[in-house]
Amino acid sequence: MSELIRRVNSQPSSPFPNTHKPYSPLLKSSRTMLSRIAPLHLNRRTPPPPLPRPPPPKKSKKQIQMEERIEEELAETVEGWSCMAEEERRQMLRARIDAELGYE
Repeated sequence: MSELIRRVNSQPSSPFPNTHKPYSPLLKSSRTMLSRIAPLHLNRRTPPPPLPRPPPPKKSKKQIQMEERIEEELAETVEGWSCMAEEERRQMLRARIDAELGYE
């Protein structure tokens, strides 16, 4: 019997509209639903912006000399070093420095 009543009420011409609405994930984000939700804290301030990144540590004289030496070696040994993009040069230099320092 309840199934019959449910079927009749689900018809568009029914005088008793279906009050039970199916769940929809879009309902949470609709403007009307969001406007019905009370704000959690009326006097809450916006959080401060994140701190800027700390500057990279200064390089020692040995590190600077090693990088310059490796860059000169690459300029002499790699064909087309002067034609390479700055990003490619930086990657090759970083890989060579890492290999020399023993990193993988």
